[in-house]
Amino acid sequence: MVPQTFYALVLAARALLPGDTHSGGDALRPEPQAPVARYEPESREVTNWRSEAMDALEPKPVVAMAAVFRAERPFVTRCVKLNNYWCIKSARWNGELATDAEGHVGFATADHSADAAANLLRRYYLEYNRKSALDIVRRWAPAECNVATGIGGMAMLAVRGIGGTVRAQYLASRRKKGGAVRYTAKAGPGGKPGRVSLVIPMTSKTPQYRVPSIAAGMGEKPKPTKPEPLVATRRKPVREPATATAAPKPGPKVQVAAACPSEEQRHRNYAGRMVDGLGLGPADDLKLFAEDGTPQPNLAHVMLAMSAFELGALRASPEMVEDALRRMIDRIAVARNAEASRLP
Repeated sequence: MVPQTFYALVLAARALLPGDTHSGGDALRPEPQAPVARYEPESREVTNWRSEAMDALEPKPVVAMAAVFRAERPFVTRCVKLNNYWCIKSARWNGELATDAEGHVGFATADHSADAAANLLRRYYLEYNRKSALDIVRRWAPAECNVATGIGGMAMLAVRGIGGTVRAQYLASRRKKGGAVRYTAKAGPGGKPGRVSLVIPMTSKTPQYRVPSIAAGMGEKPKPTKPEPLVATRRKPVREPATATAAPKPGPKVQVAAACPSEEQRHRNYAGRMVDGLGLGPADDLKLFAEDGTPQPNLAHVMLAMSAFELGALRASPEMVEDALRRMIDRIAVARNAEASRLP
């Protein structure tokens, strides 16, 4: 697309968008005020998402096509229509209008989503001590293979199958009948991880809980330790053979299928996108913030990569991210000056 055609398409898109103030007209005519953004639950979108996308997303030709000709699929995702370019979930963010059924925030402007993403990464890095791309992604986009139940409280079940077997195995074989959670695991060809089926009997009296999502103020919970056995078992002594014989060959090693192999691969793909071009590995320190909380140059790169991964064909513009980081630096400076003024 030649530059002249591209600019003409962008200008046409701006002229057709509601609330546009850059179109031609009488110079003495007062500029109309931009309409107040609101969330539409029926369509699950913020009313000004098209104008926000024109200013804050790339590539511009794709955004213009979506805004002018409403060619939304497959380029425009749900988070684009929410002005939420990092698919952040609700935590009473500045500019938060409402949430969809899965807790994703509808922001009043795209700048609010950039500010929220920068603040959330700062919290992960400094407060939760999540320094690497993998550590951040596993909290930012947690695996979806866990199941929450209300039987005796919250139980997070990570289902694992045993490779090389065909018969079903039961998770709660020692539980009481009628309330057992059972699963079946069938190995794939060659002992590879196969399909896992889970059955949880639910009754009308069983309380339901929502799986916690990322949110400001949620602390990291320590990982549960492996419980010790209640009764120590004693092994029977093995008698030595009368004559020296060759040691028996060990049997084939049992392969264990991962609980969520696809989710782990998704996390690694996400982390790989974040570190691409930084000369770092997915488990290395991303060096996003200094010890005093000041954002470092790698933060802009990581935010752009995360936006591209979340949105697919579209991504946040570098100018939008740089503006968000400047606002963060200004807020840090104001907080330091206020703290210094309180000192004797």
